[in-house]
Parts: sequence; structure tokens; C-alpha cells
Amino acid sequence: MITRKRFLLMGSLGILSVLTPSFLFSNTISNSNPDTFALLKKARRYRKQGKLNLAKSTYQEVLTIDPTEIRAYNGIRRILLNKKNKEFEVIQLYQQALTHIPNNLRIKRSLYNEYSKAALGNRKVLQQINIPGRMLLHVKSKYEEMIANYPEKKNLQKQLEKIEKYIQLNVDTQNPHENIPLKAYRKQQKKNHKKRFDGLPAQRTTLMLAELEAKPVSDDRAQHIREMSKVNIKALRTEKRYSEALDASEVFLNTKSATDPLFIKQFRDLAKQLHQHDRLLSFETKNHATKNTFWSAVSLFDAYYRKAEKQNQPAPVVMDSLIQFMIEKSENPYQQFEVETRKIKIELLNNNLLKAKDKIIDQCMKMRGISSPHSIDRMNVIIANFCQKNGDDDTKNSIINIAIEPKSFLESNDEIKKSIALMNIGRSYENPIHIQNLQRKLASL
Repeated sequence: MITRKRFLLMGSLGILSVLTPSFLFSNTISNSNPDTFALLKKARRYRKQGKLNLAKSTYQEVLTIDPTEIRAYNGIRRILLNKKNKEFEVIQLYQQALTHIPNNLRIKRSLYNEYSKAALGNRKVLQQINIPGRMLLHVKSKYEEMIANYPEKKNLQKQLEKIEKYIQLNVDTQNPHENIPLKAYRKQQKKNHKKRFDGLPAQRTTLMLAELEAKPVSDDRAQHIREMSKVNIKALRTEKRYSEALDASEVFLNTKSATDPLFIKQFRDLAKQLHQHDRLLSFETKNHATKNTFWSAVSLFDAYYRKAEKQNQPAPVVMDSLIQFMIEKSENPYQQFEVETRKIKIELLNNNLLKAKDKIIDQCMKMRGISSPHSIDRMNVIIANFCQKNGDDDTKNSIINIAIEPKSFLESNDEIKKSIALMNIGRSYENPIHIQNLQRKLASL
């Protein structure tokens, strides 16, 4: 549910992000006298030390000497923004500044932005401003004046269009919970915001990421770096520059966050795709040493399995140790299923086909009556691998038919076919995509 307070906080997806300038005031430096300059330095030092009351009074002392000193207004603004419920004081500050510097465009824009915020939800501040009539219409007229005076400022027109859109949507007059057009507009704005980097070439996203990382570190910037890293990897993958995408995901994990699930998935997927088994093993070993959980053991086991399978080697001893660890850590039937399927995989790696067959039949009996196509097809694929190793193409090629019509195979004389049928007898056919996925996986073996 979007409250007025939350609506304001989400302003980055709408008018507020555009109306708020990156820097409130220009870096114009007036010809301050020595006393003013010394006071500004002292106030800045107080502010950096957290002595905000001293800093504010010192900035105010500067303004008694020179009421047009922009740096003093800027300093007071920073102090006010460190506290809650100071919106009206910020407005008063802008009004005071505009009285002494009436032609400063940035001050005007910032003041009218605060008016807009009040109109969009802060009733208390809106009453304190005490401007008659509909506030957004007042702000609209002020932007029209600025456009007339500064026709070369193209961004002002865009801001005016957004204000007009909010007037059209009655954002300031209608309950946001009941405003259906507003909800639809904000939903579309959110989608547009997510797609704002779509289509950018990898060369551009790499440069944008480098520019972000070159700036001073902050919590907000860390979020931006994460988002741009995600965008950059997506662009690299789109251009089929998979090795660079793998490097980029690994750099993020090594330098930013080794536990970020999104980048862990990117790294794993790319390492598997490129058959970078040693890099994947190195990562999973560190990951398991850090987390020491059932699932980190599963991931490390799978990394060893992929390498051994690809290189046609027997299972290394460490895989048995990981199985034992998983048995000790398993807490529910699903985790026990993960353990049992991996026991079969070890037998297949070691070419112990009789043991693998016994484990397959036993697991099929345990799964009799379950409906989950995901779990059933995990076993179907493992059985297909077993049949392939055993040279049993007939059973392998029958698996898809058994999955579709298990009842037809319940009386089969073939022990494996009958076990597959019993396992599939209760499967759900609600979503046909599962059978399609099974066909695709079996065809890829």
C-alpha cells in the first residue's frame, strides 16, 4: 500500500528525482572579506566535527555580514538535512536566500521542489507555507516564469511536464490508495526505471562502472555500484562476451561482497557455461569454508562432480566426506533427497553400475506417489545418465514416454522401467512446461 509518506520516499521514480538538483547551489565564490572567509572555514570545521549548533550559528553570523553569501546558505541546508522534520525550516531558508539573491535559478528550483513535496503529502508543512490555492498550480506558474526567462534551460520544460502530469493525476487532491490512474502511472514509472539502462553497449556500461568506482566511497554509492555491475554483466552477456562477464562477476565478489546471491549466481552460471571448473572449485571451497552449511556443501560437491564428469575421472575422496557432512546437516526430506541423488552420482562417476542401479530402484520406491515434476525429473535425468553409461538406449529413450504415460509401464518386466513408472505415477501434469524441459534435458545428454 502506498502511503503519502512512502510516496515521497519513492520520489526517485518520478517528479521528485528530476526536480531535485544534483547540487543545490553553484560553486560560485564571492569576493568575501577576510572575516567572512574565516567564519566560513570555522563553520565548515564545526560541521565536519558534528558540532551542528555551533556550525549553524557561525553560518548565520556570516549572513549578518553578507546576506548574499551562498556558501552560508548551503552550509545551513546541510545541517538541516541531518535532522528530521526540518522541512519547513529548509523552505524558510530558501525563501530567505531568494529574498537576497532573487535571480538565482537553483535556489528557485529548490524552493519550488520543496513546495511540490509539501503538496504531495506533507499537509502540516503545506499549511505553514500559507500560499492560497492549489500548490501544484502555484509551482506550475513559477516554472512557466523560469522557462520564459531561461528558454535555453531545456530541463525546466521536462520538469514542468512532470508537474503537469501530477496535476492531471490529482496527486495532491485525491487519496493515493483510491487513485487508480496514479497507481498505474507509478507502476509504469517503476518499470521504466528498471529498464533505464537497457540497450546500453557493454563498452558504455564498463565506462560508467569505472567512473562510479573512481568516486569516494559511500553507502549510497555502493548500491549504485552494485546496480551498475549487474547492468554491465548483463550487457557483456548480451554481446556474448562471456569470459569478460565471468571476470566482472568474480571481481565484484572479490572486492565488493563475497556473499551477494545475485553475483554468486552469475559467477556460477558463467563458470559452468565456460567449463571453468578450477575457478568454480576455488570459489565453492572458500564459500563452504565461510558458510559451512548444508547448501554450501551441496554446491562444493556439485563443483567436484562437474569437473570429474567432464574429465571422465572417478569421484575424488573429498566427495564422500561432503556426503557425510550433508547427512549430518540434513534437516528435512527435501535435503535427504539431495543427499540420495548425489550418492547415485558418486556411483556413476566410479562406474559402480550395480550399486547405482540398486540406489536408483530404492529412491524410485521412496518417491512413489509424489507429485512434484521438479524432483521427479531430477531423478529421470539421473536414470537417463545411468542408462547411457550402461549402454541401455532402449530404456533411456523410453523415459519421456514413461513420464507421460506411467500406467502403461507398471507391468513392465524391466525393473528400471517399472521403477520409473512407479515414481512418475503421481506426478502433476498441470504445467506442460515440465515435460518440455525433460525432453530438452534428455536430448542434450
